[in-house]
Amino acid sequence: MRLIYVNLAAFVLMSTIRLILLLGVVTGMEKIGRAEAMGLATTWQLDVLIQRPWTVLTHMFVHNDVWHIAMNMLLLWWMGSLFVSQFGSRKLLATYLLGGFSGWGLYVVASNVFPGLQTALWAYGASAAVMAIFTAAATREPDRPMGLFLIGPVPLKYLAIGYVLLDYFALSNGDNAGGNLAHLGGALYGFVFARQHAKGVELGGGFERFLDALSTWGASSRRGSKGRNRMHAVHGGGRWFKRRKSKASATSRPKSDDQFNAEKKANADRLDGILDKISQRGYDSLTAEEKRFLFDASNKG
Repeated sequence: MRLIYVNLAAFVLMSTIRLILLLGVVTGMEKIGRAEAMGLATTWQLDVLIQRPWTVLTHMFVHNDVWHIAMNMLLLWWMGSLFVSQFGSRKLLATYLLGGFSGWGLYVVASNVFPGLQTALWAYGASAAVMAIFTAAATREPDRPMGLFLIGPVPLKYLAIGYVLLDYFALSNGDNAGGNLAHLGGALYGFVFARQHAKGVELGGGFERFLDALSTWGASSRRGSKGRNRMHAVHGGGRWFKRRKSKASATSRPKSDDQFNAEKKANADRLDGILDKISQRGYDSLTAEEKRFLFDASNKG
Protein backbone atom coordinates (compact mmCIF):
# COMPACT_ATOMS: atom_id res chain seq x y z
CA MET A 1 0.00 0.00 0.00
CA ARG A 2 2.88 2.38 0.67
CA LEU A 3 4.15 1.90 -2.88
CA ILE A 4 0.65 2.58 -4.18
CA TYR A 5 0.40 5.71 -2.03
CA VAL A 6 3.69 7.05 -3.40
CA ASN A 7 2.60 6.48 -6.99
CA LEU A 8 -0.80 8.06 -6.38
CA ALA A 9 0.72 11.05 -4.60
CA ALA A 10 3.10 11.66 -7.51
CA PHE A 11 0.23 11.39 -10.00
CA VAL A 12 -2.01 13.83 -8.09
CA LEU A 13 0.83 16.32 -7.66
CA MET A 14 1.83 16.23 -11.32
CA SER A 15 -1.79 16.52 -12.48
CA THR A 16 -2.30 19.52 -10.20
CA ILE A 17 0.82 21.25 -11.49
CA ARG A 18 -0.23 20.66 -15.12
CA LEU A 19 -3.66 22.12 -14.36
CA ILE A 20 -2.09 25.20 -12.78
CA LEU A 21 0.09 25.67 -15.87
CA LEU A 22 -2.90 25.16 -18.16
CA LEU A 23 -4.88 27.84 -16.34
CA GLY A 24 -1.97 30.24 -16.60
CA VAL A 25 -1.75 30.78 -12.85
CA VAL A 26 2.01 30.22 -13.02
CA THR A 27 4.15 31.08 -16.03
CA GLY A 28 7.70 30.27 -17.04
CA MET A 29 7.36 26.48 -16.72
CA GLU A 30 5.68 25.78 -20.05
CA LYS A 31 8.75 23.94 -21.37
CA ILE A 32 8.18 21.05 -18.95
CA GLY A 33 6.43 18.72 -21.36
CA ARG A 34 3.91 16.01 -20.60
CA ALA A 35 6.05 13.29 -22.21
CA GLU A 36 9.02 14.38 -20.13
CA ALA A 37 6.94 13.95 -16.95
CA MET A 38 8.32 17.19 -15.50
CA GLY A 39 11.90 16.01 -15.67
CA LEU A 40 11.17 12.68 -13.94
CA ALA A 41 10.95 10.44 -17.04
CA THR A 42 13.99 8.47 -18.15
CA THR A 43 15.44 8.14 -21.65
CA TRP A 44 17.56 5.87 -23.82
CA GLN A 45 19.76 8.79 -24.97
CA LEU A 46 22.93 8.52 -22.92
CA ASP A 47 23.97 12.16 -23.37
CA VAL A 48 20.61 13.30 -21.95
CA LEU A 49 20.53 10.60 -19.29
CA ILE A 50 23.91 11.59 -17.86
CA GLN A 51 22.48 15.05 -17.17
CA ARG A 52 19.45 13.53 -15.38
CA PRO A 53 20.71 10.49 -13.46
CA TRP A 54 17.87 10.71 -10.92
CA THR A 55 15.41 9.60 -13.60
CA VAL A 56 16.76 6.04 -13.35
CA LEU A 57 14.77 5.90 -10.09
CA THR A 58 12.03 8.49 -10.46
CA HIS A 59 10.61 7.19 -13.74
CA MET A 60 9.12 4.13 -12.03
CA PHE A 61 6.89 6.27 -9.79
CA VAL A 62 5.30 8.63 -12.33
CA HIS A 63 2.30 8.28 -14.67
CA ASN A 64 0.64 10.78 -16.98
CA ASP A 65 -2.87 9.38 -17.43
CA VAL A 66 -5.53 7.75 -15.28
CA TRP A 67 -5.73 4.51 -17.24
CA HIS A 68 -1.97 3.93 -17.01
CA ILE A 69 -1.75 4.36 -13.25
CA ALA A 70 -5.04 2.53 -12.61
CA MET A 71 -3.89 -0.63 -14.39
CA ASN A 72 -0.46 -0.60 -12.75
CA MET A 73 -1.76 0.03 -9.23
CA LEU A 74 -4.51 -2.59 -9.51
CA LEU A 75 -1.96 -5.19 -10.61
CA LEU A 76 0.44 -4.07 -7.87
CA TRP A 77 -2.28 -4.40 -5.21
CA TRP A 78 -3.41 -7.80 -6.56
CA MET A 79 0.00 -9.38 -7.09
CA GLY A 80 1.75 -7.47 -4.32
CA SER A 81 -0.50 -9.05 -1.69
CA LEU A 82 0.28 -12.50 -3.06
CA PHE A 83 4.00 -11.73 -3.27
CA VAL A 84 4.11 -10.67 0.39
CA SER A 85 2.43 -13.92 1.46
CA GLN A 86 5.05 -15.88 -0.52
CA PHE A 87 8.28 -13.99 0.09
CA GLY A 88 7.55 -11.58 2.94
CA SER A 89 7.09 -7.82 2.98
CA ARG A 90 10.85 -7.14 3.29
CA LYS A 91 11.49 -8.29 -0.28
CA LEU A 92 8.67 -6.35 -1.91
CA LEU A 93 10.37 -2.95 -2.15
CA ALA A 94 13.68 -4.46 -3.28
CA THR A 95 11.93 -6.48 -6.01
CA TYR A 96 9.94 -3.43 -7.12
CA LEU A 97 13.08 -1.31 -7.47
CA LEU A 98 15.33 -3.99 -8.94
CA GLY A 99 12.59 -4.98 -11.40
CA GLY A 100 12.31 -1.33 -12.43
CA PHE A 101 16.09 -1.05 -12.83
CA SER A 102 16.17 -4.26 -14.90
CA GLY A 103 13.43 -2.99 -17.19
CA TRP A 104 15.22 0.32 -17.56
CA GLY A 105 18.51 -1.46 -18.33
CA LEU A 106 17.02 -3.58 -21.11
CA TYR A 107 15.25 -0.54 -22.54
CA VAL A 108 18.43 1.56 -22.66
CA VAL A 109 20.71 -1.18 -24.01
CA ALA A 110 18.29 -2.46 -26.68
CA SER A 111 17.35 1.05 -27.82
CA ASN A 112 20.99 1.98 -28.35
CA VAL A 113 21.91 -1.29 -30.06
CA PHE A 114 18.86 -1.43 -32.34
CA PRO A 115 17.85 2.01 -33.73
CA GLY A 116 14.52 0.62 -34.89
CA LEU A 117 13.41 0.42 -31.26
CA GLN A 118 13.92 4.14 -30.69
CA THR A 119 10.23 4.95 -30.97
CA ALA A 120 10.09 7.60 -28.22
CA LEU A 121 12.59 9.73 -26.34
CA TRP A 122 11.03 9.43 -22.89
CA ALA A 123 9.85 6.49 -20.79
CA TYR A 124 8.07 6.36 -17.43
CA GLY A 125 5.69 4.26 -15.36
CA ALA A 126 5.74 1.46 -12.78
CA SER A 127 4.97 -1.31 -15.28
CA ALA A 128 8.42 -2.93 -15.25
CA ALA A 129 8.55 -2.91 -11.44
CA VAL A 130 5.05 -4.36 -11.18
CA MET A 131 5.83 -7.02 -13.80
CA ALA A 132 8.77 -8.17 -11.68
CA ILE A 133 6.45 -8.71 -8.71
CA PHE A 134 3.83 -10.37 -10.93
CA THR A 135 6.18 -12.88 -12.57
CA ALA A 136 7.91 -13.65 -9.26
CA ALA A 137 4.57 -14.57 -7.69
CA ALA A 138 3.59 -16.63 -10.75
CA THR A 139 6.92 -18.44 -10.77
CA ARG A 140 6.61 -19.28 -7.08
CA GLU A 141 3.06 -20.66 -7.42
CA PRO A 142 2.43 -21.29 -11.14
CA ASP A 143 -0.68 -23.41 -10.68
CA ARG A 144 -2.41 -21.14 -8.16
CA PRO A 145 -5.96 -20.54 -9.46
CA MET A 146 -6.91 -16.90 -9.98
CA GLY A 147 -10.57 -16.04 -10.43
CA LEU A 148 -11.27 -13.89 -13.49
CA PHE A 149 -14.54 -12.14 -14.21
CA LEU A 150 -16.67 -14.03 -16.77
CA ILE A 151 -13.92 -16.63 -17.18
CA GLY A 152 -13.50 -18.34 -13.85
CA PRO A 153 -10.34 -19.74 -12.24
CA VAL A 154 -7.19 -19.60 -14.37
CA PRO A 155 -3.72 -20.82 -13.30
CA LEU A 156 -1.52 -17.86 -12.46
CA LYS A 157 1.23 -18.99 -14.84
CA TYR A 158 -1.05 -18.50 -17.84
CA LEU A 159 -1.85 -14.94 -16.81
CA ALA A 160 1.86 -14.14 -16.51
CA ILE A 161 2.68 -15.81 -19.82
CA GLY A 162 -0.16 -13.87 -21.46
CA TYR A 163 1.17 -10.54 -20.20
CA VAL A 164 4.69 -11.35 -21.40
CA LEU A 165 3.50 -12.47 -24.84
CA LEU A 166 1.45 -9.31 -25.29
CA ASP A 167 4.56 -7.19 -24.79
CA TYR A 168 6.68 -9.45 -26.97
CA PHE A 169 4.28 -9.31 -29.92
CA ALA A 170 3.72 -5.58 -29.43
CA LEU A 171 7.43 -4.97 -30.05
CA SER A 172 6.93 -5.62 -33.77
CA ASN A 173 4.36 -2.82 -33.98
CA GLY A 174 6.89 -0.29 -32.70
CA ASP A 175 4.25 1.93 -31.08
CA ASN A 176 5.65 1.63 -27.55
CA ALA A 177 8.86 -0.33 -27.96
CA GLY A 178 10.47 1.31 -24.93
CA GLY A 179 7.59 0.36 -22.67
CA ASN A 180 7.42 -3.18 -24.02
CA LEU A 181 11.16 -3.66 -23.48
CA ALA A 182 10.93 -2.36 -19.93
CA HIS A 183 8.04 -4.73 -19.16
CA LEU A 184 10.01 -7.70 -20.48
CA GLY A 185 13.09 -6.69 -18.49
CA GLY A 186 11.06 -6.46 -15.28
CA ALA A 187 9.38 -9.78 -15.96
CA LEU A 188 12.75 -11.43 -16.56
CA TYR A 189 14.07 -10.19 -13.22
CA GLY A 190 11.00 -11.46 -11.36
CA PHE A 191 11.34 -14.89 -12.96
CA VAL A 192 15.05 -15.23 -12.19
CA PHE A 193 14.55 -13.89 -8.66
CA ALA A 194 11.89 -16.51 -7.84
CA ARG A 195 13.86 -19.37 -9.39
CA GLN A 196 17.00 -18.44 -7.47
CA HIS A 197 15.02 -18.00 -4.25
CA ALA A 198 13.74 -21.56 -4.61
CA LYS A 199 17.38 -22.69 -4.72
CA GLY A 200 18.23 -20.76 -1.57
CA VAL A 201 19.97 -17.93 -3.44
CA GLU A 202 18.79 -14.40 -2.62
CA LEU A 203 19.28 -12.47 -5.86
CA GLY A 204 18.56 -9.09 -4.30
CA GLY A 205 19.97 -9.84 -0.86
CA GLY A 206 22.68 -7.21 -0.98
CA PHE A 207 20.22 -4.54 -2.13
CA GLU A 208 17.79 -5.53 0.63
CA ARG A 209 20.52 -5.03 3.22
CA PHE A 210 21.28 -1.64 1.70
CA LEU A 211 17.61 -0.64 2.03
CA ASP A 212 17.61 -1.97 5.61
CA ALA A 213 20.63 0.18 6.40
CA LEU A 214 18.89 3.27 5.00
CA SER A 215 15.77 2.48 6.99
CA THR A 216 17.72 1.90 10.20
CA TRP A 217 19.70 5.10 9.70
CA GLY A 218 16.54 7.11 9.13
CA ALA A 219 14.80 5.59 12.15
CA SER A 220 17.86 6.18 14.34
CA SER A 221 18.01 9.82 13.27
CA ARG A 222 14.37 10.32 14.23
CA ARG A 223 14.69 8.61 17.57
CA GLY A 224 17.70 10.71 18.57
CA SER A 225 20.23 9.74 21.19
CA LYS A 226 17.70 7.76 23.24
CA GLY A 227 16.79 5.64 20.24
CA ARG A 228 20.44 5.09 19.36
CA ASN A 229 21.16 3.83 22.86
CA ARG A 230 18.28 1.35 22.62
CA MET A 231 19.39 0.15 19.18
CA HIS A 232 22.85 -0.41 20.64
CA ALA A 233 21.31 -2.49 23.41
CA VAL A 234 19.46 -4.59 20.80
CA HIS A 235 22.08 -5.01 18.07
CA GLY A 236 25.21 -4.89 20.20
CA GLY A 237 23.62 -6.66 23.09
CA GLY A 238 25.72 -9.77 22.80
CA ARG A 239 28.88 -8.04 23.92
CA TRP A 240 27.00 -5.91 26.47
CA PHE A 241 25.39 -8.86 28.18
CA LYS A 242 28.65 -10.82 28.21
CA ARG A 243 30.30 -7.97 30.07
CA ARG A 244 27.45 -7.81 32.52
CA LYS A 245 27.58 -11.53 33.06
CA SER A 246 31.34 -11.59 33.60
CA LYS A 247 31.06 -8.82 36.17
CA ALA A 248 28.29 -10.61 37.99
CA SER A 249 30.21 -13.87 38.10
CA ALA A 250 33.33 -12.16 39.36
CA THR A 251 31.67 -11.24 42.62
CA SER A 252 29.53 -13.14 45.07
CA ARG A 253 27.72 -10.06 46.35
CA PRO A 254 23.95 -10.22 45.89
CA LYS A 255 22.38 -7.80 43.40
CA SER A 256 20.61 -4.75 44.70
CA ASP A 257 17.01 -4.05 43.73
CA ASP A 258 18.18 -1.33 41.34
CA GLN A 259 20.61 -3.68 39.62
CA PHE A 260 17.98 -6.41 39.35
CA ASN A 261 15.37 -4.03 37.89
CA ALA A 262 17.89 -2.53 35.45
CA GLU A 263 18.86 -5.97 34.14
CA LYS A 264 15.23 -7.01 33.90
CA LYS A 265 14.38 -3.93 31.85
CA ALA A 266 17.44 -4.38 29.59
CA ASN A 267 16.48 -8.01 28.96
CA ALA A 268 12.91 -7.01 28.13
CA ASP A 269 14.10 -4.29 25.73
CA ARG A 270 16.43 -6.69 24.00
CA LEU A 271 13.72 -9.32 23.71
CA ASP A 272 11.43 -6.74 22.08
CA GLY A 273 14.18 -5.90 19.59
CA ILE A 274 14.70 -9.55 18.69
CA LEU A 275 10.96 -10.12 18.23
CA ASP A 276 10.79 -7.04 15.97
CA LYS A 277 13.66 -8.42 13.92
CA ILE A 278 11.85 -11.76 13.54
CA SER A 279 8.66 -10.07 12.38
CA GLN A 280 10.55 -8.04 9.75
CA ARG A 281 13.16 -10.52 8.52
CA GLY A 282 12.21 -13.94 9.85
CA TYR A 283 13.76 -16.23 12.47
CA ASP A 284 16.67 -17.19 10.20
CA SER A 285 17.95 -13.60 10.27
CA LEU A 286 18.89 -13.94 13.96
CA THR A 287 22.49 -14.49 14.99
CA ALA A 288 23.42 -17.57 16.99
CA GLU A 289 23.71 -15.47 20.15
CA GLU A 290 20.26 -13.92 19.58
CA LYS A 291 18.75 -17.38 19.16
CA ARG A 292 20.34 -18.51 22.43
CA PHE A 293 19.00 -15.43 24.20
CA LEU A 294 15.50 -16.08 22.82
CA PHE A 295 15.70 -19.74 23.85
CA ASP A 296 16.79 -18.87 27.39
CA ALA A 297 14.06 -16.24 27.70
CA SER A 298 11.37 -18.68 26.59
CA ASN A 299 12.56 -21.25 29.12
CA LYS A 300 12.48 -18.70 31.90
CA GLY A 301 9.00 -17.62 30.82
